[in-house]
Amino acid sequence: MRSAAARAVLALLALATAALAAGERPALRGVTAIRLANYNSPSVLYQSRDQVSSIVSELNTLRRRVWQGGDTKLACYSTLVVLAGKKTLGTFRILPEHIVEHEGPRGVPVYSLELRPGDLPLISRLLGEIQPAKDCD
Repeated sequence: MRSAAARAVLALLALATAALAAGERPALRGVTAIRLANYNSPSVLYQSRDQVSSIVSELNTLRRRVWQGGDTKLACYSTLVVLAGKKTLGTFRILPEHIVEHEGPRGVPVYSLELRPGDLPLISRLLGEIQPAKDCD
């Protein structure tokens, strides 16, 4: 009986590990600010609790999907930096069809996800309201 329970626990751990290995991203927590910028343009800092919460919710919805390990090369991307105080929790490079996440202050490891239309409605709207990308022609 005891070994059957141990096997069941090991099986559950294996399933959880497989999901993470496949690229499912853990939820972002403790976020106090978001820095957002279009390519080669000044960034805008969002610190309003409601706005930060809405942006983090949108990112966490994406993080529940299976991400691919490794980088996807992007040109003229927008950047979203997730902050907890002065600590960088993650950096996202965004194009309408792709998002790439670099974790932590050094930006490693890297995960990418192909976006579907409508995946980032709030973030897309905010990117449209700030200074546009420069030198992307």
